[in-house]
Amino acid sequence: MSWDYIDEKKFKALVKQITGTITEKDGDLVPYHHIKGTGHIWCYQVTTKTVVRLIRGIQIYILDMGSKEDKQCLGYTTDGIIFLIDKDEVEEIGFV
Repeated sequence: MSWDYIDEKKFKALVKQITGTITEKDGDLVPYHHIKGTGHIWCYQVTTKTVVRLIRGIQIYILDMGSKEDKQCLGYTTDGIIFLIDKDEVEEIGFV
């Protein structure tokens, strides 16, 4: 899947969720995920087209899981980093 396009409506709702200003009309909440393991992981940062080092165990949001055939999904940190990560590296933890 091409990650050149991010669903603007979903992204705005996610930012509202993070800042605590989300309303019912913005849609469903996005559950937390975390990066499995300990240490660091290098991921492709979509916005800058570079790699970024992330700490395993941090809470992230999944912007787009892609299709079943895709091995990677699009993640977002609360620091504002949009990145690609292997689906088997993330785990849903729900709402904390």
